[in-house]
Amino acid sequence: MNFYEMNIFMNEVDHHPIYSSIRALLKDDTRVSLKKSFENGFHLSVFGWFTHTQISQISAEFASLLIAHPTERYDEAAFRNRYKKVAEIAMKEKALEVIHQNKVLIAKREDLYGFQNKKQLQIYIKINQIFDRWFINCYWNKDNNILSITKDIVPFCAYLPDTVLSREHALYSNGFVSHLSHYLGLLHSLNEKNKQAIVERFEQAAENDRESLMENLDKDNALTRELKVLFQEMKDAVKRDVLDFHSPHDDAHIEKKVAASSNRHKLAMGTPTLSKLILKDSVLITNRWILNVLYEKLVLLNIKPLDKFYMNYLLCSIRFKKEEVHG
Repeated sequence: MNFYEMNIFMNEVDHHPIYSSIRALLKDDTRVSLKKSFENGFHLSVFGWFTHTQISQISAEFASLLIAHPTERYDEAAFRNRYKKVAEIAMKEKALEVIHQNKVLIAKREDLYGFQNKKQLQIYIKINQIFDRWFINCYWNKDNNILSITKDIVPFCAYLPDTVLSREHALYSNGFVSHLSHYLGLLHSLNEKNKQAIVERFEQAAENDRESLMENLDKDNALTRELKVLFQEMKDAVKRDVLDFHSPHDDAHIEKKVAASSNRHKLAMGTPTLSKLILKDSVLITNRWILNVLYEKLVLLNIKPLDKFYMNYLLCSIRFKKEEVHG
Protein backbone atom coordinates (compact mmCIF):
# COMPACT_ATOMS: atom_id res chain seq x y z
CA MET A 1 0.00 0.00 0.00
CA ASN A 2 1.39 3.39 -1.03
CA PHE A 3 0.48 7.05 -0.58
CA TYR A 4 -1.36 8.48 -3.58
CA GLU A 5 -2.83 11.82 -4.50
CA MET A 6 -5.73 11.82 -6.95
CA ASN A 7 -6.66 15.23 -8.35
CA ILE A 8 -10.09 15.59 -9.91
CA PHE A 9 -9.95 18.71 -12.07
CA MET A 10 -13.48 20.07 -12.43
CA ASN A 11 -15.17 23.45 -12.35
CA GLU A 12 -16.92 24.55 -9.16
CA VAL A 13 -20.52 23.32 -9.23
CA ASP A 14 -23.20 22.97 -6.55
CA HIS A 15 -24.02 19.35 -7.34
CA HIS A 16 -22.17 16.53 -9.11
CA PRO A 17 -22.33 12.70 -8.93
CA ILE A 18 -18.65 12.67 -7.96
CA TYR A 19 -19.52 14.30 -4.64
CA SER A 20 -21.61 11.30 -3.57
CA SER A 21 -18.84 8.91 -4.61
CA ILE A 22 -16.26 10.86 -2.61
CA ARG A 23 -18.50 10.92 0.47
CA ALA A 24 -18.94 7.16 0.25
CA LEU A 25 -15.17 6.66 -0.11
CA LEU A 26 -14.36 8.82 2.92
CA LYS A 27 -16.94 7.06 5.07
CA ASP A 28 -15.69 3.59 4.10
CA ASP A 29 -11.92 4.14 4.12
CA THR A 30 -10.13 5.34 7.26
CA ARG A 31 -6.85 5.98 5.42
CA VAL A 32 -7.89 8.76 3.04
CA SER A 33 -9.11 12.35 3.10
CA LEU A 34 -10.03 15.27 0.88
CA LYS A 35 -9.24 18.91 0.17
CA LYS A 36 -9.95 21.46 -2.54
CA SER A 37 -7.36 23.57 -4.32
CA PHE A 38 -6.65 25.97 -7.19
CA GLU A 39 -3.23 24.59 -8.16
CA ASN A 40 -3.14 23.81 -11.90
CA GLY A 41 -6.89 24.43 -12.02
CA PHE A 42 -9.91 23.99 -9.77
CA HIS A 43 -9.77 20.49 -8.34
CA LEU A 44 -10.67 18.17 -5.53
CA SER A 45 -7.75 16.21 -4.13
CA VAL A 46 -8.34 12.77 -2.63
CA PHE A 47 -5.20 11.63 -0.82
CA GLY A 48 -4.14 8.75 1.37
CA TRP A 49 -2.97 5.14 1.35
CA PHE A 50 -4.20 2.90 -1.46
CA THR A 51 -3.15 -0.24 -3.26
CA HIS A 52 -2.42 0.21 -6.96
CA THR A 53 -5.61 -1.69 -7.78
CA GLN A 54 -7.72 0.51 -5.51
CA ILE A 55 -6.45 3.81 -6.88
CA SER A 56 -6.81 2.57 -10.46
CA GLN A 57 -10.41 1.51 -9.92
CA ILE A 58 -11.40 4.69 -8.09
CA SER A 59 -9.74 7.01 -10.60
CA ALA A 60 -11.41 5.14 -13.48
CA GLU A 61 -14.81 5.57 -11.77
CA PHE A 62 -14.30 9.30 -11.26
CA ALA A 63 -12.99 9.77 -14.80
CA SER A 64 -16.10 8.04 -16.15
CA LEU A 65 -18.33 10.34 -14.10
CA LEU A 66 -16.53 13.38 -15.51
CA ILE A 67 -16.97 12.08 -19.05
CA ALA A 68 -20.67 11.49 -18.43
CA HIS A 69 -21.12 14.76 -16.52
CA PRO A 70 -18.44 17.24 -17.68
CA THR A 71 -18.34 20.58 -15.89
CA GLU A 72 -18.44 23.86 -17.77
CA ARG A 73 -15.00 24.99 -18.90
CA TYR A 74 -13.72 28.29 -17.52
CA ASP A 75 -11.44 30.91 -19.02
CA GLU A 76 -7.85 30.02 -18.11
CA ALA A 77 -6.47 33.56 -18.45
CA ALA A 78 -9.11 34.88 -16.06
CA PHE A 79 -8.37 31.99 -13.69
CA ARG A 80 -4.65 32.80 -13.64
CA ASN A 81 -5.36 36.45 -13.00
CA ARG A 82 -7.75 35.59 -10.16
CA TYR A 83 -5.30 33.30 -8.36
CA LYS A 84 -2.00 35.02 -9.13
CA LYS A 85 -1.83 36.78 -5.75
CA VAL A 86 -2.97 33.65 -3.89
CA ALA A 87 -0.20 31.64 -5.54
CA GLU A 88 2.39 34.26 -4.58
CA ILE A 89 1.28 34.33 -0.94
CA ALA A 90 1.32 30.52 -0.81
CA MET A 91 4.75 30.56 -2.48
CA LYS A 92 3.42 28.32 -5.25
CA GLU A 93 4.09 30.49 -8.28
CA LYS A 94 4.41 27.48 -10.63
CA ALA A 95 0.91 26.31 -9.73
CA LEU A 96 -0.61 28.34 -12.56
CA GLU A 97 1.70 27.30 -15.39
CA VAL A 98 -0.47 24.40 -16.63
CA ILE A 99 -4.25 24.38 -16.14
CA HIS A 100 -6.26 21.13 -16.32
CA GLN A 101 -10.03 20.82 -16.72
CA ASN A 102 -12.39 17.81 -16.62
CA LYS A 103 -9.55 15.41 -15.99
CA VAL A 104 -8.43 12.97 -13.28
CA LEU A 105 -4.71 12.69 -12.55
CA ILE A 106 -3.11 10.37 -10.01
CA ALA A 107 0.37 10.55 -8.54
CA LYS A 108 2.21 8.17 -6.26
CA ARG A 109 3.73 10.42 -3.63
CA GLU A 110 7.08 9.20 -2.37
CA ASP A 111 7.95 12.51 -0.70
CA LEU A 112 5.79 11.92 2.40
CA TYR A 113 3.37 14.51 0.96
CA GLY A 114 5.78 17.26 1.98
CA PHE A 115 6.17 16.14 5.59
CA GLN A 116 9.46 15.40 7.36
CA ASN A 117 8.62 11.89 8.56
CA LYS A 118 5.86 9.31 8.32
CA LYS A 119 4.48 10.10 11.78
CA GLN A 120 3.86 13.73 10.78
CA LEU A 121 1.95 12.51 7.72
CA GLN A 122 -0.11 10.13 9.86
CA ILE A 123 -1.00 12.97 12.24
CA TYR A 124 -2.02 15.16 9.31
CA ILE A 125 -4.29 12.42 7.94
CA LYS A 126 -5.77 11.83 11.40
CA ILE A 127 -6.66 15.53 11.81
CA ASN A 128 -8.22 15.53 8.36
CA GLN A 129 -10.33 12.51 9.19
CA ILE A 130 -11.52 14.03 12.47
CA PHE A 131 -12.90 17.00 10.57
CA ASP A 132 -14.21 14.79 7.75
CA ARG A 133 -16.29 12.78 10.21
CA TRP A 134 -17.76 15.98 11.63
CA PHE A 135 -18.33 17.97 8.43
CA ILE A 136 -18.64 15.41 5.63
CA ASN A 137 -22.39 15.80 5.14
CA CYS A 138 -21.93 19.57 4.85
CA TYR A 139 -19.21 19.59 2.18
CA TRP A 140 -20.21 21.56 -0.94
CA ASN A 141 -23.34 22.95 0.72
CA LYS A 142 -23.98 26.64 0.11
CA ASP A 143 -25.76 27.33 3.41
CA ASN A 144 -22.90 26.60 5.83
CA ASN A 145 -22.47 29.30 8.45
CA ILE A 146 -19.18 30.43 9.98
CA LEU A 147 -20.77 31.12 13.37
CA SER A 148 -22.03 27.54 13.57
CA ILE A 149 -18.57 26.22 12.70
CA THR A 150 -16.98 28.54 15.27
CA LYS A 151 -19.37 27.20 17.91
CA ASP A 152 -18.26 23.68 16.99
CA ILE A 153 -14.59 24.38 17.69
CA VAL A 154 -14.72 26.84 20.59
CA PRO A 155 -15.03 24.14 23.30
CA PHE A 156 -11.66 22.73 22.23
CA CYS A 157 -10.10 26.20 22.15
CA ALA A 158 -11.29 26.73 25.72
CA TYR A 159 -10.08 23.27 26.80
CA LEU A 160 -6.43 23.83 25.90
CA PRO A 161 -4.17 24.99 28.77
CA ASP A 162 -3.78 28.77 28.99
CA THR A 163 -0.35 30.00 30.08
CA VAL A 164 1.77 33.15 29.78
CA LEU A 165 5.11 32.47 28.08
CA SER A 166 6.36 36.06 28.35
CA ARG A 167 4.35 38.78 30.04
CA GLU A 168 6.84 41.42 28.88
CA HIS A 169 6.27 40.54 25.23
CA ALA A 170 2.60 39.53 25.60
CA LEU A 171 3.40 36.00 24.43
CA TYR A 172 0.74 33.42 25.30
CA SER A 173 0.09 29.73 24.87
CA ASN A 174 -3.61 28.86 24.61
CA GLY A 175 -6.31 27.81 22.19
CA PHE A 176 -7.06 31.35 21.05
CA VAL A 177 -3.68 32.92 20.33
CA SER A 178 -3.33 31.39 16.85
CA HIS A 179 -6.60 33.05 15.92
CA LEU A 180 -5.24 36.35 17.22
CA SER A 181 -2.08 35.91 15.16
CA HIS A 182 -4.00 35.16 11.97
CA TYR A 183 -6.41 38.06 12.48
CA LEU A 184 -3.54 40.49 13.11
CA GLY A 185 -1.88 39.11 10.00
CA LEU A 186 -4.94 40.15 8.01
CA LEU A 187 -4.91 43.67 9.47
CA HIS A 188 -1.18 43.94 8.76
CA SER A 189 -1.83 43.25 5.06
CA LEU A 190 -4.42 46.05 4.67
CA ASN A 191 -4.13 49.78 4.17
CA GLU A 192 -5.54 51.99 6.93
CA LYS A 193 -8.90 52.56 5.21
CA ASN A 194 -9.59 48.88 4.58
CA LYS A 195 -8.28 47.95 8.01
CA GLN A 196 -10.75 50.29 9.70
CA ALA A 197 -13.59 48.97 7.56
CA ILE A 198 -12.83 45.37 8.58
CA VAL A 199 -12.52 46.25 12.27
CA GLU A 200 -15.87 48.06 12.26
CA ARG A 201 -17.59 45.31 10.28
CA PHE A 202 -16.33 42.55 12.57
CA GLU A 203 -17.07 44.48 15.76
CA GLN A 204 -20.64 45.10 14.66
CA ALA A 205 -21.25 41.46 13.75
CA ALA A 206 -19.66 40.24 16.99
CA GLU A 207 -22.10 42.25 19.11
CA ASN A 208 -24.75 39.70 18.18
CA ASP A 209 -22.57 36.60 17.86
CA ARG A 210 -20.24 36.76 20.86
CA GLU A 211 -22.91 35.96 23.45
CA SER A 212 -24.13 32.84 21.65
CA LEU A 213 -20.51 31.74 21.17
CA MET A 214 -19.81 32.10 24.89
CA GLU A 215 -22.74 29.78 25.60
CA ASN A 216 -20.87 27.02 23.76
CA LEU A 217 -17.58 27.34 25.66
CA ASP A 218 -18.24 24.39 27.95
CA LYS A 219 -20.44 22.32 25.64
CA ASP A 220 -19.12 18.90 24.74
CA ASN A 221 -19.40 17.34 21.29
CA ALA A 222 -17.85 14.46 19.34
CA LEU A 223 -15.46 16.83 17.57
CA THR A 224 -14.11 18.17 20.87
CA ARG A 225 -13.67 14.67 22.27
CA GLU A 226 -11.65 13.55 19.25
CA LEU A 227 -9.50 16.68 19.31
CA LYS A 228 -8.77 16.14 23.01
CA VAL A 229 -7.42 12.67 22.22
CA LEU A 230 -5.39 14.15 19.37
CA PHE A 231 -3.88 16.75 21.73
CA GLN A 232 -2.47 13.98 23.92
CA GLU A 233 -0.97 12.33 20.84
CA MET A 234 0.53 15.65 19.74
CA LYS A 235 2.10 16.20 23.17
CA ASP A 236 3.74 12.80 22.93
CA ALA A 237 4.97 13.51 19.39
CA VAL A 238 6.54 16.79 20.53
CA LYS A 239 8.29 15.04 23.42
CA ARG A 240 9.71 12.46 21.00
CA ASP A 241 10.94 15.20 18.62
CA VAL A 242 8.62 14.00 15.85
CA LEU A 243 7.69 17.62 15.15
CA ASP A 244 8.05 21.16 16.43
CA PHE A 245 6.32 24.49 15.83
CA HIS A 246 7.93 24.98 12.41
CA SER A 247 7.26 21.46 11.10
CA PRO A 248 7.13 20.50 8.32
CA HIS A 249 8.82 23.62 6.89
CA ASP A 250 12.53 24.29 6.49
CA ASP A 251 14.37 27.42 7.67
CA ALA A 252 14.21 29.15 4.27
CA HIS A 253 10.42 28.83 4.17
CA ILE A 254 10.08 30.13 7.73
CA GLU A 255 12.33 33.12 7.06
CA LYS A 256 10.32 34.10 3.99
CA LYS A 257 7.02 33.84 5.89
CA VAL A 258 8.31 35.83 8.87
CA ALA A 259 9.61 38.59 6.60
CA ALA A 260 6.07 39.21 5.36
CA SER A 261 4.39 38.91 8.78
CA SER A 262 3.19 41.44 11.34
CA ASN A 263 5.58 43.14 13.79
CA ARG A 264 4.19 41.02 16.62
CA HIS A 265 4.96 37.83 14.71
CA LYS A 266 8.41 39.04 13.68
CA LEU A 267 9.27 39.77 17.31
CA ALA A 268 8.14 36.35 18.51
CA MET A 269 9.88 34.39 15.76
CA GLY A 270 12.93 36.63 15.40
CA THR A 271 13.91 36.80 19.08
CA PRO A 272 15.85 33.61 20.03
CA THR A 273 14.59 33.47 23.62
CA LEU A 274 10.97 33.85 22.51
CA SER A 275 11.33 31.52 19.55
CA LYS A 276 12.71 28.85 21.87
CA LEU A 277 9.61 29.10 24.08
CA ILE A 278 7.37 28.55 21.07
CA LEU A 279 9.36 25.83 19.33
CA LYS A 280 8.32 22.93 21.61
CA ASP A 281 5.04 24.28 22.96
CA SER A 282 2.55 21.45 22.40
CA VAL A 283 -0.51 23.72 22.75
CA LEU A 284 0.65 26.13 20.06
CA ILE A 285 1.80 23.28 17.82
CA THR A 286 -1.49 21.40 18.16
CA ASN A 287 -3.53 24.50 17.47
CA ARG A 288 -1.39 25.36 14.46
CA TRP A 289 -1.76 21.92 12.89
CA ILE A 290 -5.49 21.74 13.58
CA LEU A 291 -6.13 25.20 12.13
CA ASN A 292 -4.14 24.47 8.97
CA VAL A 293 -6.41 21.51 8.28
CA LEU A 294 -9.58 23.33 9.35
CA TYR A 295 -8.82 26.12 6.89
CA GLU A 296 -8.62 23.52 4.11
CA LYS A 297 -12.00 22.12 5.17
CA LEU A 298 -13.56 25.61 5.20
CA VAL A 299 -12.96 25.74 1.45
CA LEU A 300 -14.96 22.52 1.04
CA LEU A 301 -17.66 24.07 3.22
CA ASN A 302 -17.87 27.08 0.87
CA ILE A 303 -16.81 29.50 3.60
CA LYS A 304 -15.47 32.74 2.17
CA PRO A 305 -11.92 33.85 3.14
CA LEU A 306 -13.20 36.94 4.95
CA ASP A 307 -15.56 34.79 7.02
CA LYS A 308 -12.57 32.68 8.06
CA PHE A 309 -10.93 35.83 9.43
CA TYR A 310 -14.17 36.73 11.18
CA MET A 311 -13.94 33.37 12.95
CA ASN A 312 -10.38 34.30 13.99
CA TYR A 313 -11.58 37.67 15.26
CA LEU A 314 -14.57 36.27 17.11
CA LEU A 315 -12.51 33.64 18.93
CA CYS A 316 -9.60 35.88 19.91
CA SER A 317 -11.99 38.64 21.02
CA ILE A 318 -13.44 36.45 23.79
CA ARG A 319 -9.98 35.83 25.25
CA PHE A 320 -7.89 38.95 24.61
CA LYS A 321 -8.29 42.62 25.46
CA LYS A 322 -9.56 44.99 22.79
CA GLU A 323 -6.20 46.74 22.43
CA GLU A 324 -4.48 43.39 21.85
CA VAL A 325 -7.03 42.28 19.25
CA HIS A 326 -6.66 45.49 17.26
CA GLY A 327 -2.89 45.37 17.28
